[in-house]
Amino acid sequence: MATSNRSQELLSAHTKHENNKMREYGERVREVRQGTFTPLVFTTSGGMSSRATIFYSSLAQQLAEKRQQQKSAVVAWMRCRLAFSLLRSSLLCLRGTRNKPAMYTSLKDLDIEETVINSRIERNM
Repeated sequence: MATSNRSQELLSAHTKHENNKMREYGERVREVRQGTFTPLVFTTSGGMSSRATIFYSSLAQQLAEKRQQQKSAVVAWMRCRLAFSLLRSSLLCLRGTRNKPAMYTSLKDLDIEETVINSRIERNM
C-alpha cells in the first residue's frame, strides 16, 4: 500500500524488492561471509515473495524431518509465528514500544504438532 508500490502488481513489487536486496547484500555475503543469500520479502499482511515461499517450504521440510512431525503442522505453526512477528513489527512501527521486549520461547522442547492442535491453527490434523 506504500505510494511507491501502488502502481505495481504484487508480484513485480516482490521481484523489485528481492532484486534490491540481492544488489545490496548478495555480493557482500558471497565475498566476505563465503555464504549464500536468499532475500526474504514479505508484505505486512503475511504474503511472501516466490523465493521466501521456497525457503519457508524447505525450512518446514527440514524441521518436520528433524522433529519427526507432520510437515503440515510445522508449516501451520511457522505461518502463525510469522503472522504474529509481522504484526508485532507493524505495531512497533506505528506506536513504538512501551515496555521491554518479550522473552523468547525455546524451540528445543516445543512440540509443534501439539501446539498446532491446541491452538486450532489447522483444522485437518
